[in-house]
Amino acid sequence: MPGLTTGLNIGLSGLQASQGALNVVGHNIANVNTPGYARQRSILTTGISQTFGTMQFGMGVQLQNVMGIRNTMLDLQITQAVGRQAGANTRYEGLEAISSYFTEDGESGLNMQIQRFFQAFQEMAARPEDASIRTNLLGRAQTMVTGMQSRYALLTEERRRADNSVVSLVAEVNTITTQIAELNGRIASEMPGFPDNSARDLRTQLLDQLSEKVGIQVSTDDKGQVQVLLDSGSAVLVSGQSAFKVSTGADPGGGPYTHLFVNQGNAAPTDITAKVKEGQMGGFIDLRDNILPQFQTQLDQLAAGIAGKVNLTHRAGFGLNGNTGLDFFLGATANGANGLPTSVTAAGGYVGMVNNLAVNAALVTTPASIAASSVAGAAGNNVQAKALANLYNGTAVVDTNNDGVGDTGPYSSVVGSLANSIGTQTQSYQVRSLNQENLQTALQNQRERISGVDLDEEAANLMTYQRGYQSAARFVSVINQLTDQLINQFGR
Repeated sequence: MPGLTTGLNIGLSGLQASQGALNVVGHNIANVNTPGYARQRSILTTGISQTFGTMQFGMGVQLQNVMGIRNTMLDLQITQAVGRQAGANTRYEGLEAISSYFTEDGESGLNMQIQRFFQAFQEMAARPEDASIRTNLLGRAQTMVTGMQSRYALLTEERRRADNSVVSLVAEVNTITTQIAELNGRIASEMPGFPDNSARDLRTQLLDQLSEKVGIQVSTDDKGQVQVLLDSGSAVLVSGQSAFKVSTGADPGGGPYTHLFVNQGNAAPTDITAKVKEGQMGGFIDLRDNILPQFQTQLDQLAAGIAGKVNLTHRAGFGLNGNTGLDFFLGATANGANGLPTSVTAAGGYVGMVNNLAVNAALVTTPASIAASSVAGAAGNNVQAKALANLYNGTAVVDTNNDGVGDTGPYSSVVGSLANSIGTQTQSYQVRSLNQENLQTALQNQRERISGVDLDEEAANLMTYQRGYQSAARFVSVINQLTDQLINQFGR
């Protein structure tokens, strides 16, 4: 039968286990507001029994483990949701920044500027010999060109801003992946059955931060280490205790914007630019390389359609001074068959048309050269001026297929389509961002219910372990009294 000394050891085990459990409760309470913290639970087990004669006696209690309460699958879902929400929100904010410049707002609207330009031809048809009307026409032409160029420049500036944002995110991504790889090392070296809960909490938080920067996929190996890939699965960012850093470089195709590369020990770094889909970085790359360029393409096509058709019609007319064969706009030489500029190519389309467009300086210095007449020497003839005015309502005046043939119109519908496209995409990404945010919030609430600290529960645990500690202390006190009696009464 166990002696009094064994009883002291049993009491001591109760004191130590209760004290350890109380420390865990205190740790939970202290981290109640710590982001990413998963509450911990004390795992108590009975001590290994000992045999005395034919009987087995328990030897108290031990604090076997401190377990973090977390749901790995839920953590991965949140990480992915964070990346998708950040990507959608980045696209939304980029589009929101430009959308107001493409709304039709009175005289400043692009469609109104185009309409007033063609109305000026109608006014010239009414009074073809009036010099002031010709001067007014040139002013409206310049206003229209400036309107298209300012909008094109705005899109270019937004693309530069997106490019700068991509570059600035690279350093943050590399810092986070390095930290994740270091935490993988800590977790891989932990004692079996004794998880490093703090390292796992911090790693979960870093994975969410990384996903916000660049969309990722995450998997876990049998050592508890995570492997982090781009959301497209095309490149590894973290494998075990190795972090593969992202670097920046020039576009291999000669483009003006930064490309991203990952060196994974291959002969040459892998270009991952087009493979980054989500997170802030994916959103900025999509804005820079896909979303905003399509609006610039539509502006170039619109400018080509206006300038080409106007030039073709204007070249066939005669000015008051008898001049003929002049282009109204420079930078867009008319193709005699359909009026669209000859610069169109299968590969490049009308790229750069807006920026190259200018009112012919020869007309600016000599407004009398503007061709209103269809007959040489007929000052009052207005046939060509009417033909120019009627272009505004043309139905095949803009080439959207880059094949050199007009396929849509009138110009107002092209401008409306551009504005609608921007507005629709802005609203679409706003809705997508809100939906992902709501999903993320729901998942985080679910994780909070599982892993979050409940102060009421901790208060109950505090009382339980406090009573356990007090009871163990009372038990030790009783054993101490018995030992004292044994020594003082029977030891004389």
